[in-house]
Amino acid sequence: MNPLHRMERFLDQHMIPFDLVAHPHTHTSAETARATGVPPSRVAKGVLLDGVGCQMVAMVPADQEVHLGKLGLDHGVEFSLADEASVSKLFWECEPGVVPGLPNAWGVEMVWDDALMTQPDIYLEAGDHERLLHIETRYLREAFGDAPHCSFSHARMR
Repeated sequence: MNPLHRMERFLDQHMIPFDLVAHPHTHTSAETARATGVPPSRVAKGVLLDGVGCQMVAMVPADQEVHLGKLGLDHGVEFSLADEASVSKLFWECEPGVVPGLPNAWGVEMVWDDALMTQPDIYLEAGDHERLLHIETRYLREAFGDAPHCSFSHARMR
């Protein structure tokens, strides 16, 4: 199934309104924010993490990075960044390098950073390098389901 269709169906099933935003081809969430004119704090990026016997996606604002130590302490698991091959294997329907904005639509465990709730709306990767799903933040808890959330990101190092 097309990753965009999978996520659209997921949002429709949960009665979450959304818009689709097209943009020029980009390679990073920071580039995507620039290309769309959206502040990076409103673009959610997924980061695939490896833990002992598990994988999980951490959703953080594009201008932040995952603080692995804090997240590990909060969840009692030591995490490391997964490699590109693991991302492609898990999200094989998506273009290489893309962690979709709704990993739970694939049944993948996830955690999200509370910083996402401070924005009026959020833009999620749609499975390729040229489209985003736009949802109002008030629907974020429904979109992410019962996934845990806490504060575990910090400003990206330049």
